[in-house]
Amino acid sequence: MGAAKKPAAAGVSTKAEREADLVMETNNSSIVSKRSVELLYYPKPHFFRYFVKRPPRRSPLINRGYWLRMHAMAESVRQFMKQPSDKPKFVLNLGCGFDPLPFILLSTDKSLCSTTRFVDIDYEKLMVNKKTAIRRTDEITRLLENVEFLSDESPIQIRSEQYLAIGCDLKNLKKLDDVLKTELLPSDCSILFLAEVSLTYMDVKSANAVLAWASKLNNDSQFCILEQFFPDGPNHPFASTMMKHFNKLGAPLYSIHEYRSLSEQEQRFRNAGWAHAQARSLWDLWSDNEFVGSSLRAWLDTVEPFDEWEEFALFASHYFLLVASTKPQTMVQELQKTPALTTEPDISSQYVLLAGNNPRGGQRRFGALIPDSENSMGHHSGLGRQTRDVSTDLYSTCKGMTTPQLPFPPREVSARMCHTVTSLRGGDCLLVGGRASPANAFQDCWLRQGKQWQSTKSLPAPRFRHSAVKITLETDSESVLVYGGKSSDGSIFDTWLLWQTHSNGWQEVEIQGARPPARFGACLESINQTTGVLFGGIGSDGIIIEDFWIWKIRHRSDGTVFLELTDHTEHLQQTPLSQYIYRFGSTVTRTSRGLVIVGGIIPRQIVPYECEIMLLDVGELLEYVENESSWGHRILSAIGLGGILQGARPLLVGHVACAIDPDQVLILGGGAVCFSFGTFWTEGGWVLKPAGSTAQNNWTLVPEAMHTPEPVASPKTPQISTALKLSSIRRIRVDTSEQFQQILADGKPVIIEGSDIGPCTELWTKEYLTDVVGSDRKVVVHESQSENMNFQAKNFSYVTKAFGDFLDEVHAGGRQYLRSISAELPSKLPANLAADFPGLKDDFKLPQALSLVTENAHSSPLRISGPVTMWLHYDVSSNTKQEGWKLRVADRYAQVMANVLCQIRGERRLVLFPPADVQYLQVPPGASSSTIDIFQNIKDGSIVSIPHTSPQEAVLNSGDILFIPPMWLHTASPTGGVSVAVNVFFRSLPKGYAAGRDVYGNRDLQAYEKARIDIQKMVRSFDGLPSDISRFYLLRLAQELKDNAGV
Repeated sequence: MGAAKKPAAAGVSTKAEREADLVMETNNSSIVSKRSVELLYYPKPHFFRYFVKRPPRRSPLINRGYWLRMHAMAESVRQFMKQPSDKPKFVLNLGCGFDPLPFILLSTDKSLCSTTRFVDIDYEKLMVNKKTAIRRTDEITRLLENVEFLSDESPIQIRSEQYLAIGCDLKNLKKLDDVLKTELLPSDCSILFLAEVSLTYMDVKSANAVLAWASKLNNDSQFCILEQFFPDGPNHPFASTMMKHFNKLGAPLYSIHEYRSLSEQEQRFRNAGWAHAQARSLWDLWSDNEFVGSSLRAWLDTVEPFDEWEEFALFASHYFLLVASTKPQTMVQELQKTPALTTEPDISSQYVLLAGNNPRGGQRRFGALIPDSENSMGHHSGLGRQTRDVSTDLYSTCKGMTTPQLPFPPREVSARMCHTVTSLRGGDCLLVGGRASPANAFQDCWLRQGKQWQSTKSLPAPRFRHSAVKITLETDSESVLVYGGKSSDGSIFDTWLLWQTHSNGWQEVEIQGARPPARFGACLESINQTTGVLFGGIGSDGIIIEDFWIWKIRHRSDGTVFLELTDHTEHLQQTPLSQYIYRFGSTVTRTSRGLVIVGGIIPRQIVPYECEIMLLDVGELLEYVENESSWGHRILSAIGLGGILQGARPLLVGHVACAIDPDQVLILGGGAVCFSFGTFWTEGGWVLKPAGSTAQNNWTLVPEAMHTPEPVASPKTPQISTALKLSSIRRIRVDTSEQFQQILADGKPVIIEGSDIGPCTELWTKEYLTDVVGSDRKVVVHESQSENMNFQAKNFSYVTKAFGDFLDEVHAGGRQYLRSISAELPSKLPANLAADFPGLKDDFKLPQALSLVTENAHSSPLRISGPVTMWLHYDVSSNTKQEGWKLRVADRYAQVMANVLCQIRGERRLVLFPPADVQYLQVPPGASSSTIDIFQNIKDGSIVSIPHTSPQEAVLNSGDILFIPPMWLHTASPTGGVSVAVNVFFRSLPKGYAAGRDVYGNRDLQAYEKARIDIQKMVRSFDGLPSDISRFYLLRLAQELKDNAGV
C-alpha cells in the first residue's frame, strides 16, 4: 500500500523483521476495508484514497463492521477533545498504520481540534511510506501548518503545528519516551493514547509494558484501546474461526488468551497503573444512543441494503472498546454494565443435544422447513455455499428413503431466504414471501394442497423476516397469522395479516388496545389455538426490542375477527433470565414442556452458552396471566446446549427448528459468515431431547439428485407444441459500418454471415484450447442435473474445476456450461477475452464493419457449452433511435449492453422473443429471466407454444454473428456436440444505466429498478382502506401504466 520501497531497519533480526512485516500486512487489509467504508459512508474530502489503490467494494457486513470500528475510535477522540481543560491536548495513536484519522478530524472538526496535536506512531519503515504518501498529497499538506518532512533516519518523520509522525517500534519504549519528552510533550498536558487492534499483535509482556509506560508518562492521561476478546470463550464458533484466520496469516493474537473477558481486560489496566478502566463490547455500544444515536443507525440503512444482523452482532460482540484513565472517571460516565450471567433456573441437566451421525452436508442458512412425514422433513431454499439455493434438502430417519412422501416446492418458486412455511392439516403448507437481496423482497405465496403446489394470493406488499404462525378460528378454518417483516425499500411493518384456507387472500387484522412497535425477525408462536406470544425482533432504530406481548384472536358476532394484545414486559422482567429472551432471528417451537427458544442474537451481548436454548413454561405463563399474579422465576429456564454436548458447538443462527415428537426438537442448518475470517456452517441435523429419553438422532441427509421436484402444475403454464413453426431470423452480409448502424437503428435481430472473425474457427479445438489456456487453469462452470438450466429456479451449481477437466467432461456429454469471468477481479471487472485468455486474443477479432461494437465494448466472455440449454432472459439496453441525450455513464461498472454473439465452433440454436412479448413470458418483477423452459427436449427440438408471442429462430454455424437487439429475450441450446462462442456486449444506451456494479452486463435499467420501489410505495399508500376500494384504485393506476405503454 505504501508507494515507497520499505527500507530495512538496521539491527533488527530477520525473524523479528518478518514478524513485523506480517503485522503491517494486517494494516494493509484493514485500510482497504476502511476505504470501502469511506467511499459509501463518509462525506468528502476523502483521505483513505491516498493510501489505497483500486479499492474493492466490501460486503455490507464488512462495511458496517468497519464503520462501527471507525466510529468508536473517532467518537472517543471527540469526547476527549470536548472535555474542558486549560492544558494542551495530545492524541498519540500507537500502531496507527495508514489510518488518516487526524486529517479527517482536522478537516471536519477544525474548531474542536484547535488545542489538540495528533501524533501517529508505528514501525519506522511503515511511517516512511506514510510520509511519502502524505508529502505528495496536497489535500493533506494544506491542512498542516508549517509542515516539515524530515529524513528517513530521523525518529520524527513529519512535524507540523497539529500533526507529527514518529517512526518507532513500540517495543523500543526508551526511544519513544526520549522522543516524546525532548521533542514534543510539555510538562503539563492531557494525553489520549489510541490503540486500535495493534497491541494485541505484540507478546503479552511487551504489550503490558506499553500500558505501564503510558500510565506513568503523564498524570493526566487516558487510554482508548479497541481489540478482540472472547465474550463466550475460545470455543465459540465465531471465536475459533477468528483465531484460525489470524494464525493462518502468521499474525496471531496474543493478549486475547491472557485476558479473555472484559473484566480481565479492565483488571489488566488497573494492574498497569491506571486508576479507572471500563470496557464495553461494540455490540453494547451499538445500542447506546449516547454513542450511536438512533437517527444515525437509521441513516446507515439508507446507504446500502443491509440484512446481515446476526453476523454483525457476532462480530461486534467479539470486539471491545476500553477507556482507561489515570484519574478515577473522566472520559466516560460510569454506565450500567451488562448484568452478571445468571442461569437460574438451570435445567440443562434435564436435556441432551445430539449431533447427527453424519454431520457433513446440508449447508444451508435462512431457509424454511417443509413438512413431509413423521420420519422425513425438507429444508427449503435459503443461502447455500455460494448463492441462494432453490432446492430442498431431504432429511430422513429411514435408511432406504430416497424421495419425499409429499412434493417439495417446484423450481418455479424462486430461490429465496428469510421466508416462512407454515404447516397446515393433512400435509398442506403455506409458503410466504422472503427475499433475494435485501432490496428485492418477494410478495408471492405458494400453497401445497392435496399433494400439489400452486400459486396463491400474494401478500399486499413484499416482505421478508416476517413471523408466521398457524391458528384455528371458531369456524374450524385453518388460518395463518403473519406479523411484521421488512420490505425492499427498508420499510418495517407493524401490521398483522390473516390468510384463511376458504377466503380470498389476505386481510389485515384489526388491533384493539396497545399496538407493538414495528419490527422484523421477531419471535412469534401460539400457546393454544387462538393465543400466543410475541417478543424480540429489531425495530426501526436498528436495535433489538426488549418487550413481551401476549396476543389473542377474538371473534365478533358478525364473523369478523380482531386481535387483542397485552404488554407483559414488566411482568417478565420479574424473572431472573428475562434479559436472554429478547431475541432476533431465533426459532420458537411449541413442545409438551413449553416453548423451546433456540439461538438467534440478543441485545448488548452475545448469547451465552448457558442460554443458547431456553424454555418458556406455557402452563405457568397462562396461570399467571389468568390469575393476574406475579410471575415466578420458573416461568423461564435455561437449557443451554444440554447437559453434556456431544461434538463441536453449533452456531445457532440462520437455522430452522420444529417439533418431531411432543418433547423433541429437530434443528437443521445454520451458521454465519464470521466477518472477514471465514464461514462457519452448522451441518447435519441436531436433536434436543429429554435426558431420560432413549431416542437416538438418526436424521440423515438424502442426496439431492434423488428428489428433484417436478414443475408446478398451473393453468398458466404453457403447453408443449412440437408442431410450432418459427419464423427464421434474416441472414445478411455486412461490409460497412454504415450498414451495421442501420441494423442498430432498425432494432431487429439479424445473422451476419460471411465475416472474418479470425482463425479461431479453425484453431479452437479441444486440444488447442487445453494447450493454450492451460489444463490446470481454474474456471467456474455451471453444472446442471437437468438439460434445462433455469436461473430463477437455480437448478444448477457453480463449480470450480480445472479447465482441462471441464473440457474432458463437456466433450464427454457433461451438462456443463462455462461463461468466463474476469481472471483478475471477478467481482469487480467484466470479462475480457484478451485479458483473461491472452493466448487466445490474436485468434479472435470482430470485422471492421462492426467497429462501433469494438469502440464501445463492455465485455467479451468466452462461452463453452455442452448439452444444456440457457435460460430465457434479456439483455437491457436502449433503442438507438432515441436522440438528444448526452453520452453519460455514471458508474463504470453499471453498463448493461447490446450484444453480438459470435459462433466459433459447433452449432447453436437460439429462440428470440421481441420486447413486447415480455408480459406473456413469466418474468418475475425485478428479474431479467423467465421461469419458462422454452426448449422442452433437446433431442427432438420441441419448444413450448406460448399464446400471444412471436418467437423467432436462429441457427448459428461456425463463423456466424448474431446481433441481439436490446430487450429481446433469448435462450440458446447446442444442436449437437460442444458449442464454443464469444459474446461481445457493447454500450448503446446514452443514459439510464442501472445503479451499482454490473460485471455481467445484465442489470435492469435504473429507471425500472427505481420505479419498482415506487410501485411498492403506491401499494402501501392504500393500506387501511377496504380491499375493494384499494383494488378499484390500483386497477385504475394499472390502466394508466398500460395507456402510457401503448397497450
